[in-house]
Amino acid sequence: MAHKNIYTKKQRQTLLIASILLLLFFILFGLRDYLSALFGSVILYVLFLPMYRYLVEVKKWKPSLTSILIIVLSFVVIVLPFLFLSVLLTDKILYYTSHYQEILVWVKKLEEFSGFSLKDKATITSIASNLGSFLSNLFPQLVTSALDVFIILGLLYFVMYYLQVYNRSLHIHVYKYLPFAGPTIKALTEELKASVNANVLGLGIISLVQATLVGFSFWIFGVPDAIFWGLISFFAAFIPVLGTPLVWVPGGIWLITNNETGKGIGLLIVGAVIIMNIDNILRLYIAKKMGDTHPLITILGVILGLPLFGILGLVIGPLMISYLILLIKVYEQEYPRLHVPVPSVETEDSEESDE
Repeated sequence: MAHKNIYTKKQRQTLLIASILLLLFFILFGLRDYLSALFGSVILYVLFLPMYRYLVEVKKWKPSLTSILIIVLSFVVIVLPFLFLSVLLTDKILYYTSHYQEILVWVKKLEEFSGFSLKDKATITSIASNLGSFLSNLFPQLVTSALDVFIILGLLYFVMYYLQVYNRSLHIHVYKYLPFAGPTIKALTEELKASVNANVLGLGIISLVQATLVGFSFWIFGVPDAIFWGLISFFAAFIPVLGTPLVWVPGGIWLITNNETGKGIGLLIVGAVIIMNIDNILRLYIAKKMGDTHPLITILGVILGLPLFGILGLVIGPLMISYLILLIKVYEQEYPRLHVPVPSVETEDSEESDE
């Protein structure tokens, strides 16, 4: 005897979708400590997809071998240098936050030079400690254990391998289950490519050039730890508007307060004339070649992304805001009948004049 189900077909469909979403939520919640690996695999996948397709579809290389070669290439060119720079940077940050007396000496000289009284010792110590904790949290897996690094990199490249080898079939399934029309999916895909190219390749090139210039300038003008401050400049260059002046302006002031007025002014001039203009020139060139993101979107994205995703938030944050703006535009295009027309100022004025 068949049992009658108490739910209608529509209700079963709704409950099935809700069950899928609930399970997906718990899976993502359980993997929350490794979401950076998942996002990182998508970013690297998008970055190397043109190369993969060229080698597989044009040169007729084997997909599995091509994916392994690209994984090795990405590890040597991107991940390994980034790990080295991050570990070196983290060690230096921890050193300066634990030896904050050196910062206090510099602050005292700055007070004597400017004539202004800055905050007390306890406040400066608290700021240095909190700043060190914040910067260290950008690389959380690098300051915990080697096991975390191994797990994250293993998961990242495991996912990246299958994204590449099965990219065509995955695209078909993703397109099938996304609640968007074809043009919308295409627009989202193009936005992802543009964001990754602009924020990884574009800003990566700009940051590397500026960091090299800052480090070389610090070495020329005699600022200690030139390599370290060059590394700081590399990551500071990702911050829109502020950028590398966060590094070379204090460097110039430090030289001036240490009775090196000529060198300090020289460093400030080099920063304002050369380093800043190099930034503007490269941004204009990259905006034409790789796509550009509005500075406001980048600023809000960085503020949003860094606390959630660490250093990957520099890419994911702006992308989330760009997607939000894009989806709002898509909604306006696909559901125009739901819009309530807003009378223009000219219409209201004309009605008053008619009366």
